[in-house]
Amino acid sequence: MATVLSRRKEIDRIAIGDRSITAARTLSEKLKDASPEPMKIDAGKIDDMADAFKQTDVVINVVLPRFNLKIMEACLAARVHYMDAATDLALAKDRPGEIVKAPPEALQLAYDDKFREAGLIGLLGMGQDPGLTNLFARMGADRLDTVDEILVRDGDNGTVEGYEFASLWSPDTLIEEVLMPALAFRDGRFVRLGSLEGEEVFDFPPPVGPLTVYNVDHEETNTLPSSIGKGLQRMDFKIAIPKELAGALKVFQRFGLHRGDAIEVEVKATGEKVKVAPRDILTALMPDPRDIAGRAVGSACVAVVVRGTKTSRPDGWMIWSTLDHQETLRTQGFNALSYPVGAPMAMAAVMIERGEITRTGVYPPEALDSAPFLKRLPEFGIPVQEKRLA
Repeated sequence: MATVLSRRKEIDRIAIGDRSITAARTLSEKLKDASPEPMKIDAGKIDDMADAFKQTDVVINVVLPRFNLKIMEACLAARVHYMDAATDLALAKDRPGEIVKAPPEALQLAYDDKFREAGLIGLLGMGQDPGLTNLFARMGADRLDTVDEILVRDGDNGTVEGYEFASLWSPDTLIEEVLMPALAFRDGRFVRLGSLEGEEVFDFPPPVGPLTVYNVDHEETNTLPSSIGKGLQRMDFKIAIPKELAGALKVFQRFGLHRGDAIEVEVKATGEKVKVAPRDILTALMPDPRDIAGRAVGSACVAVVVRGTKTSRPDGWMIWSTLDHQETLRTQGFNALSYPVGAPMAMAAVMIERGEITRTGVYPPEALDSAPFLKRLPEFGIPVQEKRLA
């Protein structure tokens, strides 16, 4: 994201904040042409953040989602616009089978009045998914009179030579997120599903092709049912996971090996007792995404299917974006997983700077007109395709 922003003439100043000034300086040094300013910022300290934010126009939050509310408070205090990539899904306490009264993102949306009164923008989940997928859903829904279902699907057929399985995103996050009970929208109401339910094969557009997908908790399901309206009855998010991995993760969960809290373990060889989180052992045995990011071969796709009626007849659209890992690495400097997460946020920051996004308050991407966003995506190296469904 910072790399994309550094290429834009509209951006006068970039500040990179991290709780480690060394980490902030390391990234800043990679963007020498833009002369970004490294800053030591602790996302747990609202007053300190507010002081640092006063020198900026837009704060783009890409830290762990558990800090979202504090960063939003700091933006209000500093009177600057706010944008993030994800919500804190871990706040959900609903059990599988239960009806959900309010999804986790409602805690952020509750800041809408405060941001509107301050004349500020709070744009939530403006990456790829969530982000582009929300805009694709809005685009499809706007073409229909009624909407019956919205299906969001994420698939990647990428492989890394030498590894039977390699995650291009944090293995720790992978294990945690896919094993969370998934939020879904059924028969016009939110429900909580179990982990890795809803197995099916989804036919992604070429060159990705058919992949096995599973229900996973995700931000789109938090907002689309309420934002889209038009009689929407069914909405869910599914991601492609190899069947062997899905089976292994279920076993890990059964034995508690997915847990992120430390437990005391005796090392049988030495008799020494150490504290370690079971999940840390699993992730330590997996390759570091930073080491393999440039070696992925294949393509990644996010696709949204919207079905409903037009002039009382069944109608629908599939809208998607596909990027090739090696081609995106060659043209943008990042693979097809990481680049489309940061680029839409950079694009939205540019649009705020140009006055193309003016709505104040706190809202998800689908609350805005999708056309201006989709028009700009090719400029940022992200193609969008569509197909009418019979």
